[in-house]
Amino acid sequence: MKDTRFGRYFDGRRKRFVTRIRTQHIGGPKHFDLASDEICGLLMGRNIAYNIPVFMEHYRALGMRYLVYLDNGSDDGSVEIMRRYSDVIILQNRLNFREYQRHMRMHMAREYATGGWRLAVDADEILRYPGDARIDLPELTRRLEARGMTGLLAQMLEMVPDGPLEAFGGLPFNAVLEVFRHFSLGNITAYPYGAPEIPLHPLLSQNSLSDPGLHFLYGGLRRALFSEDCCLSKHVLFRHGSGVTPLPNPHVSTGLHMADFTVLLQHYKFAGGFLARERRRQAERRLSHNETELRLAAFARNPQMTLTVPDMGSDPTPASLLEAGFLQATKDACRMLAL
Repeated sequence: MKDTRFGRYFDGRRKRFVTRIRTQHIGGPKHFDLASDEICGLLMGRNIAYNIPVFMEHYRALGMRYLVYLDNGSDDGSVEIMRRYSDVIILQNRLNFREYQRHMRMHMAREYATGGWRLAVDADEILRYPGDARIDLPELTRRLEARGMTGLLAQMLEMVPDGPLEAFGGLPFNAVLEVFRHFSLGNITAYPYGAPEIPLHPLLSQNSLSDPGLHFLYGGLRRALFSEDCCLSKHVLFRHGSGVTPLPNPHVSTGLHMADFTVLLQHYKFAGGFLARERRRQAERRLSHNETELRLAAFARNPQMTLTVPDMGSDPTPASLLEAGFLQATKDACRMLAL
């Protein structure tokens, strides 16, 4: 019988090689050399022109000076918009996302910057954390490093409007941030970070914890609406260096010592022509999961579907989510963040 371990090993080597030779540098600097407290964002996207201006404004305001952007074959002007910004390395790789996303993420994370920290976010994710009005990302990394911590876990919260989704399809992204105010803390399963039943346990077990009570979350609003058991937790910020493997999974990096608090990613998946994007993804078969089919089937049954469920909340803040238990922070973390 063929040893599948060897098969996976050689397939991985082949895909890493193919990824390297098919990734083109098409704009911006070729490499960043970061100071110890500087942050380089990592963004991979396809047809994200809708999100880019708000994304860049938000993360630049938080202190992300540098960005590596890997474009996966956009035809909406995403690359041209990215060319307007300084300190952005623009790469392009048109390989099928379904087969090569892991290797594209790892390649962009490893090859184009040294030193500093990496911020791994998607174009429809807005990072918030306790004290972010007073503490920018460089200062946050200095405080983390002073306490020996090299990784930060974010919890994702799906943000939706109050009303049929089709009524909001034409809103620009900056307006979406004002209108998509609602969220649910129901249907969430919280696992201890080291729990063996977590599908990502083999990767998570390669990290160490400063707080053994840290949770890894699954489910949420998309489970309630579409029966998706989606992962809500993500290693959003990490110090890249020896022993660290960046992004072997979109949600996880390894070789990290995790901080003793969690932060918020407000997720705006349903903004900006969501159904048209889903239909195109389905037709192109670029994803390895069936979540697109589940969502499209639900909207086919009910075109006027709303995304709200009983007991929705609105206008979340890191402080309110700490109080509700969705986010976590030890007493030492609260002191560090001056909460």
